[in-house]
Amino acid sequence: MVLKEWPEAAGTFAAAVKRYPNEAQLWFDLGLAQENLRDLKNAAASYEQSVKLKPEAETYGNLSNTYCRLARFAEAEAMARRALDLGAPRAQALNSLGLALNRQNKFAEAKAAFEKALQLEPNDSFILSNLANLAVDQLDFPQAWEFFARARKASKDAPLIRHHEAMARLLAGDYAIGWRLYEARLELPNALRLRLRPRTPRYNGEPLAGEKMLLVAEQGFGDAIHFCRYGTLLEKAGMELIWVAPKPLHRLFAANLPGRVIAEGETLPAADYYLPIVSLPLALGLLEPEEAPIAPYLRAPSPFIPLPEGKGKANSKIGLVWSGSKTHERDFERSIPLEKFAPLWKKIPAQFYAPFTGAGLEQIAGQPVTRLDHLINDFADTAGLLSQLDYLITVDTAAAHLAGALGVKTFLLLPYAPDWRWSRQGETTRWYPTVTLLRQSKPGDWDGVIAQLIESLSAQV
Repeated sequence: MVLKEWPEAAGTFAAAVKRYPNEAQLWFDLGLAQENLRDLKNAAASYEQSVKLKPEAETYGNLSNTYCRLARFAEAEAMARRALDLGAPRAQALNSLGLALNRQNKFAEAKAAFEKALQLEPNDSFILSNLANLAVDQLDFPQAWEFFARARKASKDAPLIRHHEAMARLLAGDYAIGWRLYEARLELPNALRLRLRPRTPRYNGEPLAGEKMLLVAEQGFGDAIHFCRYGTLLEKAGMELIWVAPKPLHRLFAANLPGRVIAEGETLPAADYYLPIVSLPLALGLLEPEEAPIAPYLRAPSPFIPLPEGKGKANSKIGLVWSGSKTHERDFERSIPLEKFAPLWKKIPAQFYAPFTGAGLEQIAGQPVTRLDHLINDFADTAGLLSQLDYLITVDTAAAHLAGALGVKTFLLLPYAPDWRWSRQGETTRWYPTVTLLRQSKPGDWDGVIAQLIESLSAQV
C-alpha cells in the first residue's frame, strides 16, 4: 500500500470498527493505518483495543514500536517482552526490545538484545544500524563505524543508514565523510519539503557570477538559522540570491539575508540553480566549522516589542527554554522538566522569562517565570525579545541557534550524546562564540548540568 492510500484505509477501518467493535483484526488494521499516517496516539489506542480482544504477538510488537515513537519507553519494553512470550519472530521482537532498552539508557541490556537478534539474522541492516546507533549513544565511535559499515553493506547503502552514519561522523568531527554522507537526508521520504524541490539544476560549487541561486531552507528552523550564514559568501561571488524560508522565519530573514526572501507557499521564481541550504558547506568546500562565517550574523528587526517587567526585583534578565517540539524524534532526551530548575531560582537573583511558544509552557504554573508567548508571532519577535536579555538558558532547540546568531550570551544544556553540531566534548563551539556548552557527564544526568549552570552563572550575575 502506498502512502496516499493510507488515509482512505484509515477511514474504511474506522467505519468498520464502529460496526464490528469486537473484531480484533479490524482494530489492528486501523492501528496500522494510523501508524503509517503518524497518528501515533490513536494508533496506540487501536492496538490496545486489539490486544484486549485477542492478545497476539504481532499486535504487541506493533504496540511496542508505537510506544517507542511516543517516548513511552518502559511500556514499549513491556510490550516487546510480551510479544516474545507469545512467540513473535524473535529477531524482530528482540530488535524492538533493544530499542526500548536503549532509549531508557539500559545500554548493556540493549546490546544483549540486539546481539541475540543478530545471531538469528546476521545480515539484518536494521539490527546492525541499531547496534551502531547504540554505540554512538555511548560515544563509542570505533564500534559504531564497524556496525555502520556492515549495515550499509547489508542494505546496499540505504539512505536512512547513511543518514545515521553521517550524523555520527559529524558528531565525531569527521566532516570530510560526514558532509558527503549527510546528502542522504535528501533521499528520505520528507526530504527538502518535497513540494519545494525546484526544477532547476543543482549548484555543486561551480564558480558563478550573475546567475540566480534559489536557496531552499530545509529540515527544522534551527537548521535554517544555522546555515543561512553561508549566503554572504555566495553574494560576494556575484550571485543573485533568492531564499525560500518557512513563514515563521520570513520577516527575520528578509531583514538580514542578502538577496530576496520569499515565504514557503509562494510561487517559486525562475532561477538558474538551486541548493538546499544544509548542503552549502559541501558545495562550497568549507568542511570545517572554522571555515564558516562567524556569528553574530543576524539582528532583530526594529522596532521590536519591549521586554515586560518580570517576576522579582533583580536586575538581571534571563531567558529560559526548557522544552522543544514534541514531534522531534529525540525530544525525550533534550527537554527538561521545569521543576528541575528549582535550584536556579534559589541561587541566582534574576528575572526569568520564557521566550518561546508551544509545548512546556503549561509547566510554568507556580514557578517564578514570566511567559512571553503572547508577544511572539514569529522568529523576528523572538529575536527582539532575546536581544533584550542578559542571558539565555536553553535546551537544544531553534532558540539556541537564534541566540547564537544574534550574539546573545547563552548557556546550552546538552544530553550525553548531543546533536552532531555541538561535537562530543568542550564548552565552546565555533559555530556560535557567545554560546557556552554544558554537557551531561552521564546519560540522563540533568541535575549535574544544572549544577554546572548555577556555578557558571554565579560567577557572572
